[in-house]
Amino acid sequence: MSDQQPQKPGLLSRMFTGATSPGGDDETKNQPETELESAKKKATSSAPGPKPGWFDRLRSGLSKTSSRLTDGIADVFNKRKLDAEAIEELEDLLIQADLGLETATAITDALAADRYDKEISPEEVRSVLAGEVARVLEPVAEPLEIDPGHKPHVIMMVGVNGTGKTTTIGKLAHSFRGDGHKVLLAAGDTFRAAAIDQLKVWGERAGAPVVARAAGSDAAGLAFDALQQAKADGANILMIDTAGRLHNKADLMAELEKIVRVIRKLDASAPHSVILVLDATTGQNAMRQVEVFRSVAGVTGLVMTKLDGTARGGILVAIAAKHGLPVHAVGVGEGIDDLRSFDAGEFAEAIAGSRAPLA
Repeated sequence: MSDQQPQKPGLLSRMFTGATSPGGDDETKNQPETELESAKKKATSSAPGPKPGWFDRLRSGLSKTSSRLTDGIADVFNKRKLDAEAIEELEDLLIQADLGLETATAITDALAADRYDKEISPEEVRSVLAGEVARVLEPVAEPLEIDPGHKPHVIMMVGVNGTGKTTTIGKLAHSFRGDGHKVLLAAGDTFRAAAIDQLKVWGERAGAPVVARAAGSDAAGLAFDALQQAKADGANILMIDTAGRLHNKADLMAELEKIVRVIRKLDASAPHSVILVLDATTGQNAMRQVEVFRSVAGVTGLVMTKLDGTARGGILVAIAAKHGLPVHAVGVGEGIDDLRSFDAGEFAEAIAGSRAPLA
């Protein structure tokens, strides 16, 4: 990492540069894959040949949403005036794409203000759609900042199982290390041995040591030990993984509250960031997760993962309109270079299909 140029401390701003996986033997195809081997493959995966550009990958990931919108808009506005019936059809289409009533109404109001009872092309509608989505998202597009006044800056990562939370921790650690930070990871999802193994793999890949205990250990005690170690080692970022059992809110609340209570014995201001990881394929369920984790854990920012083909990305717009939480980054795959800082304009254009089509 010595050839990396230092940047402004604490910003998730370094664009990943397609880091390649270390060399190694092929898996023995006839033997079952262990959880640890699976985690290693995810952390080091790199498709053969050059990858498409970032925007093309983002647009491909949002194609499910954008295709539905593009086709629907073309059907509604094929040589047709913008009348009350067309506005109602468009509003229904936008709501079905998970954009939310507030955003859907803003888009139809913007169109009606200038174009009511006039012919309007699908391209004009998509342009207004992109502009209104960007307007909603721009205020929440905020890089994840590390406060140098805290050593370490403690980040608690939360989210339901399966959202890509542990993977996201590894990618963030890689980015922070590239920015010159000393990072320590805590494997606080102690209920799943696979999560502990996975974080160890990502920690090795990112060059960040991992504090871990046996599966079933007390998560709060582990977090306390990790904070002690981070202070002793002079680490300036501590990232704590947590369990994501949403089926029982009371248990989830009790565990997260205990982690916070215990680490505050060492640092009364911790955690300094609480990042919720959301799976873009879950649609409206993501809104529910924001509501639960915000009330339980005091979420300060979001990362959205799995924008890689089956995403229902419109829900991020609805979440931004309702909650106004910072969106720090989005992910389009499982590789270490598949997480980027969130760009509202790119996201809006990808949803609206308002750039030139892919070749």
